[in-house]
Amino acid sequence: MSEEGFSVASTDQERLAALKVVADSFEEGLRQGMGRDTLAVASFTVVMQMLVEVYGREAVRIVLRDSEKRVASGEFG
Repeated sequence: MSEEGFSVASTDQERLAALKVVADSFEEGLRQGMGRDTLAVASFTVVMQMLVEVYGREAVRIVLRDSEKRVASGEFG
């Protein structure tokens, strides 16, 4: 794990396929009447749990620390 982020050995095609699966799941939740905020918080919780399992607490802590700058700069919207 570098100080800049997680090292993910996947292809662009794999990442795009994974993004589609996640987006489709989110859309299904919306169709079932779940709120965007509820889905977003639940998704974030699941992602944090999975990242800690895969990379460990320290790596996730570093990425979260660095994410503050990325959010502030508008990287996510």
